[in-house]
Amino acid sequence: EENLWMFDLGEPSLEPIPAFLTKFLMSFFHALGMEEDEKGDWVVRFEQDENGKLRLTEKTKELLPKVISSFNITVDRLINELFDGKHRVRELLVRYVITQLISDAAFCIEKWRTKGGGDESRSDHQYYLEKWLWRALWDIYASEELRRRYLTRMMFKRQLENRHLDSFLG
Repeated sequence: EENLWMFDLGEPSLEPIPAFLTKFLMSFFHALGMEEDEKGDWVVRFEQDENGKLRLTEKTKELLPKVISSFNITVDRLINELFDGKHRVRELLVRYVITQLISDAAFCIEKWRTKGGGDESRSDHQYYLEKWLWRALWDIYASEELRRRYLTRMMFKRQLENRHLDSFLG
């Protein structure tokens, strides 16, 4: 029940460290979008409230803090072991992961369209096309969660540091 599953990184190959790290770190969030239910369909991470607004499912609310904690522990360890403790690398790693998640969302939307999504005459024979849209939505949500938690906080911290510096110069 508490196992960690990562998505397939493809055929074994020599890959630059930044590309591998991006895919590896992205998999912490991406795997939630590809978890299968008992029928083999992807789990939908959202539900509608009584007003029609989307919110995370209870299961996702339980899992997300664990995923974020695992992500943080892993990033800290990678920074200490691969980047000599240079914590400014965190921002770059997070930006790469966000970009990868957005790229995957675009892939999902393209897959949906290729299979006939949005075209009523072509999509009738396709089974469960909306799974691609739910997964795209999850990737976008996860990327925004990363941006909000990490990049916004880093930006405000830098602004505060600069403000203090400016006060000494004036």
